[in-house]
Amino acid sequence: FILKTVGRNKKVGFGGCMTASEMNLPKLLSKNKNEIITHLPQMNKKERFETWFRAQRADFYFASPQAITRNGEMIFIDGTGNRAAAVIYGPGKVLLPVGRNKIVRDLDEGYWRMRNISAIPNNIRLNKNNPCVETGRCVDCNSPERICNVLTVLLKKPKFTDYMVVLINEELGY
Repeated sequence: FILKTVGRNKKVGFGGCMTASEMNLPKLLSKNKNEIITHLPQMNKKERFETWFRAQRADFYFASPQAITRNGEMIFIDGTGNRAAAVIYGPGKVLLPVGRNKIVRDLDEGYWRMRNISAIPNNIRLNKNNPCVETGRCVDCNSPERICNVLTVLLKKPKFTDYMVVLINEELGY
């Protein structure tokens, strides 16, 4: 469905979307002659900013919330805010694949999930030395390596952003 929606010969931005990575979407979309735009850990600050801005101007942008409530509210946590900006303003179309494991009862449960389920494996993946990696739970740290700095909650679709939420009946992403 997603491959058909994106099609061929498009610019496709990714905002650190583990759900999309687990679905192998960057590779599959690349095979369809799409240009993949994503930041990499080895990029310097200037390269990252240029890549983030290019991704925000893409035909499609992929991100996945850390939680989505039964009422449809979506919670995103970011270290720098690049995903937050893209999901708020959006490029051509924002595609949000969401695994069933991210569906929560309400915002309170979503905040808990974001900090205690999503952030810890993301810290491990990014090789961050934050207290939650050691304790196995969020301690609302002040670490210089902290990746939980920007909280975005979409209560409803922003007026000018073209969204598609794709619920997937699998456990995907953090």
